Amino acid sequence: MDLSLTREQQELIKSVQEMANRDIKPFALKGSSKYKEKMLLAMARMNLLCPTVPQEYGGLGLDLFSTALVVEELAAASPGMAAIVAATLHAAEPILLAGTEQQKSEFLPLLTGAHGGSAAFALTESAGGSDLNNIASYAEAVPDGYLLNGSKDYMINAGMARFISVVAAIDNRGKKSSLRIFLVPGSAAGIVTEEIYQTSGINLTSVGRVKFDDVHIMDQQVVKSREAGSGYLLLTQTFDVGRALVGALAVGIARAALEQALDFADNRLQSGTPIKKHQAVAFTLADMATDIEMARLMTWKACWLIDQGGDYSVASAMAKLASSSMAQRVTCSAADILGARGYLHGTLIEQLVRDARVLSTIEGTNHIQRLLISSQL
Repeated sequence: MDLSLTREQQELIKSVQEMANRDIKPFALKGSSKYKEKMLLAMARMNLLCPTVPQEYGGLGLDLFSTALVVEELAAASPGMAAIVAATLHAAEPILLAGTEQQKSEFLPLLTGAHGGSAAFALTESAGGSDLNNIASYAEAVPDGYLLNGSKDYMINAGMARFISVVAAIDNRGKKSSLRIFLVPGSAAGIVTEEIYQTSGINLTSVGRVKFDDVHIMDQQVVKSREAGSGYLLLTQTFDVGRALVGALAVGIARAALEQALDFADNRLQSGTPIKKHQAVAFTLADMATDIEMARLMTWKACWLIDQGGDYSVASAMAKLASSSMAQRVTCSAADILGARGYLHGTLIEQLVRDARVLSTIEGTNHIQRLLISSQL
């Protein structure tokens, strides 16, 4: 594994940083829909809403390693904007992994170019959470396709997605082998956004509960796994990719917190000396920087294994577990260094602490990651 970045990757990071510093970072704390639309447009102009889409469908065609670099930069500027991109990448992944040419041509261009939008991945339900053995959403076979009924909860990009990748069963006996991924246009009849939540973190995202009421789906809108048609294996592959990107999101959030702490420690004087010179603060900063680098390397390894077609399930789970835990530690340590300023509502560090909190929940809780890792030991 070569840890050096190519010239193209270095230029990509620089261009994303410049855009983020100009068009995202100054507005990230404002939180209004007006600023959100401006930030989404700025990302769309750079084709960053789903950078893994191949060039023949209008995307940048980035590998996952390069995409992780983009997500880290976006998260350092605005975790909410990065979460929109991560959710869109998750929704597109089943199409990239197993979609037909028709599905790729129809759905992927919706996410690309200056007029591209976001997508959503609908798995979690109010009763069973993300337990694949308890998916209640059901797609009943009809002569010309399926009728989809059910409700999905805590869906990122609710009400704003160009399309939704919906996990539902075609057999109401609750067997995992009957799970399928259905590609549903966001404007399809029968989709009802029942509630948009006020979340504690990643506030620029739209997280909500969505109901599917007799949504008609054609057979060609079903992503069929190469393994006997079951969507279960496809789902596990999709989760593994999503978990690696949570690692990149966590690194970006933690990096922003470290930058805040370093700036404050350089300028805050105690007895005429910057507190960065005091060993207690200096050692805390050293631990923060070391933790971030550890998480970044674990994320890079997971993404590299995915790009190489290696065995990446455990690496992705480890990256997600370590990075999300790290982000919570680092943001809290940064708030400690800032003292009272770290507790003021509306400040960047206070927002970052709340942003980091969700990372141990999304893409499977950290308890689930430990279960996955331990099962492979």
